[in-house]
Amino acid sequence: MPTFRERWEAAQARSGGNLAIGIAPALDKLPAAVAKIDDPFLPLGKLIINTTADLACAYVFHLSAYLAIGAAGVIALERTLAYVPTGILKVLHAPFASAEYVRAAFEDALGADAVTLSSSEFAAAYLAQPRYGAFVPHGAPIPPERAAQLGTYVQHGDGTGAFCLAELSLNWQFGARLYRTRTLDFEQDLRAAALALREGQKGG
Repeated sequence: MPTFRERWEAAQARSGGNLAIGIAPALDKLPAAVAKIDDPFLPLGKLIINTTADLACAYVFHLSAYLAIGAAGVIALERTLAYVPTGILKVLHAPFASAEYVRAAFEDALGADAVTLSSSEFAAAYLAQPRYGAFVPHGAPIPPERAAQLGTYVQHGDGTGAFCLAELSLNWQFGARLYRTRTLDFEQDLRAAALALREGQKGG
């Protein structure tokens, strides 16, 4: 079974970049294509993934956005995570503040590849298996024995951020630079934005 780092490197090689697309649905910000659908979070997730899967190194699922609509959101989250094609990393952004969510986050329930944590003090529980990863806030200490699986993240108010693991990094986009319209041109515009962000990061 490949390690988390090996899976990251493979995902980056497959996509040709390090773009991590954040998915954080909100009922008041749905694109026209799904706005009138009952339980729209799953159709929205599928739409985003279908449009960008060949460009994305990872998808970052914002847990709070899904929990905001209760049980329907949890079901949509589980099914959207399962819909992500093999070879793309799936990060569950909480961040979790205890060691109690390991089974929920990984293979026993949601099937994420990595999670965000509020602290590195309980990271060991999430990293018991080499194929999983975790991220703590930028500046938090990284125990040397966890450096192959435990990285850092930073989230900015403008809808951008980054995930880092040693020299590896993900360009996290979840705001207006990526989701520029809610009109019927949503898919076309999303793809153009994702492509520009991926190519821009490669160029930088």
